[in-house]
Amino acid sequence: MISLNKDMPVIPGRPGVSSRRPIHDPSVLTVEEWTFDPGVTFSGHAHAESQIIYIAKGKMRMRLGNEEVIVDEGCYYYTPAGEVHEILEIVEKTTMIIVGTPKKKK
Repeated sequence: MISLNKDMPVIPGRPGVSSRRPIHDPSVLTVEEWTFDPGVTFSGHAHAESQIIYIAKGKMRMRLGNEEVIVDEGCYYYTPAGEVHEILEIVEKTTMIIVGTPKKKK
C-alpha cells in the first residue's frame, strides 16, 4: 500500500498539534505522523503499547523516565509500554513519526 500526501489529510488536534495517518493495518502496528508548533507541551503520560519515535524535523526538549534530553532531526527514542514520558517544550516546529505495537483489545 502506498500513502500519497492526498491520501493522508491533516487531522487537527489541540491548538498547535496536528497528525496524519498513512494507510496501514493497525492490527499489525500503528503509524502516525504528528506535527507540533513551537511552545507546545505534553504532560507526563504513558501508553499501554510500546512506541518508537523518529524526529523527521525540528527540535524538542523531553523527559523519558528520569532522563531529560533535547531530541532533534534524525533522532529516535523508544518508549516501552508503561514508561512515563513528556514533552517539556517544542523548541522549533517538529514533525515526528510514531510507530507502535498494536492497540491492546479491551
